[in-house]
Amino acid sequence: MRNSFALLLIWLAIASVASGQTLDNPLFVFNNGVKDSIYDTVDEQIQLLLDNDYPGMEKQGLDNFDEVYQALREDNLKLYTVYVNINLDDPAQPYHPQLEEVLKKIAGTGTMPWFFVTSKQYPPSSAEYDSVAVPILQQVADLAQQHDVRVMLYPHRYFWIEKVEDAIRVARKANRRNLGITFNLCHYLANRYNLDRDPWAELPALAKAASPYLFAISLNGADATPSDASDIWASFIQPLGEGSFDTYDFLKTFLDLGFDGPVGLQCYSIDQDKAVHLKKSHQTWEEYKQRYASEGKR
Repeated sequence: MRNSFALLLIWLAIASVASGQTLDNPLFVFNNGVKDSIYDTVDEQIQLLLDNDYPGMEKQGLDNFDEVYQALREDNLKLYTVYVNINLDDPAQPYHPQLEEVLKKIAGTGTMPWFFVTSKQYPPSSAEYDSVAVPILQQVADLAQQHDVRVMLYPHRYFWIEKVEDAIRVARKANRRNLGITFNLCHYLANRYNLDRDPWAELPALAKAASPYLFAISLNGADATPSDASDIWASFIQPLGEGSFDTYDFLKTFLDLGFDGPVGLQCYSIDQDKAVHLKKSHQTWEEYKQRYASEGKR
């Protein structure tokens, strides 16, 4: 059995060289994949990354930013993204006042804040209020550009930028080269379920439309439809490799379009010990890498 597995790995390595196709995108972990009541210190969270061969993580919010940022750097790990709110209801101060200081610190490092855009005044996906959001996002993008930082819009179910179509539309109108988007699998599935649409039917066209603006994607295991309508996230966010939705094919859609950015492992509300979950998801990622090398483009 061991010899057979070793031969398989050799064959896949040969296939990778022959096809010229490799999955080199880094897989980083969302903050919710390393932080809970058990792993509640920065040192414990970083040890999770090191033990499971992840190159870095996301930071949620700007609280204790320096502690997390420095600890990652000391262990040669990367801060890939920072989750920051843009509040359209507060035009005088729509983002955290510490944001500019953080932008200075991450200048030239490749760390990309991703913004979830919210409002209680304006309904989700209400394009008629682009005139409110676009100037704010242009201001933020221009501020980030001063420090050579790219920023992203993060579509999130129930928020003002709710769907990937919203993010594409707003990024296009903002027209800033350093302002892009992320394509979030779980929120994409949630929105398609809400609209009673087949996620596969629209994915190729949406992925292509997103490509000029796409800085990152998020990934996780998932079912195609929820088993419990009162708790959709239990179905739409699972360990990578679990669920009925073909997550590999989702990823391959973007790879085949030339996407080479980072991939974030979404871990919200996964009911497993984090060490167990991260190990399993990393093993699945390695299988995806081997499979992509052997298959190549369609």
